[in-house]
Amino acid sequence: MKLSCFRIYDWSYFFSFYLVLSFLSFSTLKSEEESSFDSDFWTSRIVDFFLSDSNGMTHWIRGIVLSADGKVLTLSDVFNGERKIKEVKRWDFRPVQYIGWIVKDPEKNFLLLQVEGKSLSALRIVSRESWPANGGNEFYIPVPTPEEPRRIAKYVPKEMPEKDNEHLFFTGPTASVLLGSPIINEKGQTIGIVDWIDIQNSLVRVRVLDGPLEILDKADRLVEFAFWQENLEAIRKKGEQNSLLSSSTQWRNLWQGTQKNEIEKSADILIQLYPKLDVAWAAASANYLRLSLWDKADFAARKAIAMNSSDYHYPVLFAQILIGRKEWNPAIDALLQAREEGALSKEIAYPLGICLYKIGQYEKAVEELKSYVENRPRHVSAWILMGEIYQKMHHWEQAISAFTKAARLNPQSIRAWVGMADSYRELSKWEQASEAYTELSLLEPTNGAVWYNLGLVLLKMEQEKFARACFMRVIELNPKDRDGWFNFGVLSQRAGERLVAMDAYKKAVNLDPDFGIGWFNLGCLYQELHLYPEAIEAWRKAEKSLPGDIRPLINLVFLENHLHDYSQRDKDLLKLEGMDPRLAQQIRFKMATMNR
Repeated sequence: MKLSCFRIYDWSYFFSFYLVLSFLSFSTLKSEEESSFDSDFWTSRIVDFFLSDSNGMTHWIRGIVLSADGKVLTLSDVFNGERKIKEVKRWDFRPVQYIGWIVKDPEKNFLLLQVEGKSLSALRIVSRESWPANGGNEFYIPVPTPEEPRRIAKYVPKEMPEKDNEHLFFTGPTASVLLGSPIINEKGQTIGIVDWIDIQNSLVRVRVLDGPLEILDKADRLVEFAFWQENLEAIRKKGEQNSLLSSSTQWRNLWQGTQKNEIEKSADILIQLYPKLDVAWAAASANYLRLSLWDKADFAARKAIAMNSSDYHYPVLFAQILIGRKEWNPAIDALLQAREEGALSKEIAYPLGICLYKIGQYEKAVEELKSYVENRPRHVSAWILMGEIYQKMHHWEQAISAFTKAARLNPQSIRAWVGMADSYRELSKWEQASEAYTELSLLEPTNGAVWYNLGLVLLKMEQEKFARACFMRVIELNPKDRDGWFNFGVLSQRAGERLVAMDAYKKAVNLDPDFGIGWFNLGCLYQELHLYPEAIEAWRKAEKSLPGDIRPLINLVFLENHLHDYSQRDKDLLKLEGMDPRLAQQIRFKMATMNR
């Protein structure tokens, strides 16, 4: 990107200063804005339940109620025995509206609230590095109250004798705190979820969450493979209906075995014992697939299809094998066959969209994915893939729409925010792009590429002071970033900090001695500081590193004329004349006028 030149002496008309533009090519996701999406999007609100269990104990617990059907999706605690709801109290985090669900990780036994506010992710789960400056000593936990607005209690961190990398401890009022509550820092960012309360010592323990959030990613992966699991389960259930097959030891070992050799052996014996049962071949293929035994899985699936071509679960299984081997066209044929036999869009549209994308059939891929998200609108990866395809088609507005939906579903999705930023940049919507890159800087505060791109976007917005700060962050994170040093130098020079700029340019050319633009700008700065021998040396190196570029030669000619080094000036003029005779003639005329 060319920056406006500095005018230093008459010959400075030819001096130019440049900013290295190097936007990273992030993949992005996008989709068309369907009018029905937002109206169908599940909204929900936080609910506190006053429950009585089978032992007569009463508890306040916290959950989310989906407004779509009023069903409680999950609660923030689990009780044994019968639960009886005695009282229900509803409230919202103002101005935040809950649009997702609470995700419960059975391994770690904690919950996540997914929310949406005016900025898509009003409550962010962020890494510790982006907590407020100066320690961020005050934190807050919303507590239930029948009045509006809700009451928020204040907490301070407490050091514990034993180190615990997964938890933080806070002191403050505990009487009304509920498990599953978010704890919020001074920036309004969620840093963790309350998972243990010590009322007697006024102590709460918080499970620390780092972004990108692993729980939402895990949930998305489960959705992504749901259609495969459903298909394999349908094959297993079909086999269970055959009493002869389901009663055999090999059948039980096939599905219940844990050792690779045991499962493979059971599958081998099963098709030897029941070679005329199509479901035996399909079940064997499914388990060969579990073990990544591609050739055996392929052969068994083909046998099942040949014996029973009307069961669409078999070609879906065969497609899964082909996709695993990256055989996209045969996989498409298998999925289309499954559709002819009665497979639904929710079962095949997503893998079909992937295959069509892989072979460059972008419009057809988008149509399949649109059909898929009608049935599974919460699948983040599907929206992202759709956005990537729209990017390939240069449909940037549709791409932004898809990335926005992905970010609503998972505000911690790096790919969604990168996609939005990239697409806004393509449309020259610099303010929106800067907001997306800022979001990324919260999620990945040590990613130099994010700060680099944010600096370039801020430069487009003529926010040079903030852009310079971004490039300073780049070189702090990676002192060997040549372009980071160069751009920091350009903006320092424009800010009048010449010595800082000189040091930055020197760092850039030391990192890459063949960096022609770096030498060129360093020469311009030397000339501005009247360090003429150094300027000449820098421009000579720029000339050598930029073959065919006439700018260093032009600057050399004018500086040599200024220094009355006419012999060297004439030699360089001859070089310039060989490259651009007309320009050389204009320069001769200008210098003749200047020297009178």
